Amino acid sequence: MVFVQENHTTDNYFGGLRPYGANVATDWPEQPNPPEADQPHDRKAYAQWLQNGTATRTQFDTLAVIPYYAYLAVTGAFLENHCSGFGTNSTPNHLLLLGGQSPTLRNPPSDEDFEWDMPSVPGLADEAGLDWRCYTGEDHYPARYYTQLTDSPNLVPTSAFTADVAAGSLPALSYVWHESPGNEHPTQNVSDGMNAVWQAVDAVVKSGHWDDTVFLLTWDDWGGWDDHVRTPNVEHTPDGVQLAYGPRVPLIMFGGSVRPGIDSRWSSHVGVARTVMQLLGLPPLGVDRVDTDPGLADLIDPTLHQPPPPSYGSRISMPPPPSPRPQPAPMPPAPITASVPVPPVILRDGTTIPPPHDVLVRASRPPDPSTPKPAAPATDRA
Repeated sequence: MVFVQENHTTDNYFGGLRPYGANVATDWPEQPNPPEADQPHDRKAYAQWLQNGTATRTQFDTLAVIPYYAYLAVTGAFLENHCSGFGTNSTPNHLLLLGGQSPTLRNPPSDEDFEWDMPSVPGLADEAGLDWRCYTGEDHYPARYYTQLTDSPNLVPTSAFTADVAAGSLPALSYVWHESPGNEHPTQNVSDGMNAVWQAVDAVVKSGHWDDTVFLLTWDDWGGWDDHVRTPNVEHTPDGVQLAYGPRVPLIMFGGSVRPGIDSRWSSHVGVARTVMQLLGLPPLGVDRVDTDPGLADLIDPTLHQPPPPSYGSRISMPPPPSPRPQPAPMPPAPITASVPVPPVILRDGTTIPPPHDVLVRASRPPDPSTPKPAAPATDRA
């Protein structure tokens, strides 16, 4: 079960995990909730962040504003070096979560129809005879961009989720998106989004499926917030600007069989798609970026029976931090030694279309593709 929320970095949300050993900033100004503005976070804003250090450097009070997420992070697996797949805004990163590639580096205009016949994880599940559903808003974003998915009866409103749980009809694979005000997109109250996820998870727990469900909770992109960690430069666009990885965004993996702890490996949204494939026993997708990703299935131990999280609306008591306070783990080495050009997009019939490069960003100087770029100080679904 994959939950996709909106627009926050790891430092922006989880400074409160520092006493537990997470590698997070702790001394930035507190971010009021709800945020007053939605700061730029498209491809050009990301390039400015890389080059000039321009973004919003503030942090929410983790334990006060999103305590349920804090509890999940401390009792489940907190992937502290998880990254948005691409350094840009929403739509490309949603597509990476569903199928590991994107033909665009921007959000297509809402008044135009965009659709690509790309392979997807839900489509792969369908071909394998597994039941799946994408719980989305009325416009079926982002699954509507896939030819194979756009007219499927398995694209259903998010409001149907709890009813499906109550009816005992949860599919083998669920992707869940919340619309405003439950998606945490600025300028929404982020506690409302937390509560929406909390209610959904609680419904699954009450249905008796805590032990046999793996939950992956992540955020689509950086949202224009700062993060202090450098991310490896593994792919770049033709103008020489880092594309992958994007900035760190939170990923929490939890459920009765998930091994808890802070995990410091590099991962990205592509790895979420790969992990779903691993857990469902699906064949290769045909997209190298996905099929060669190591995934996160090693975090599952079927012999475990972790206790479920607090029921919705109950008081959350955080486990006490370790004493003495643990130091953050050393940064892992980059997953590859040199950045490569972003490859063409593979379609379901095996043909390709050009790689995404519809937002031209001119770097101030030619970059060294083998050198990770710093995540500089940070200030759209925009």
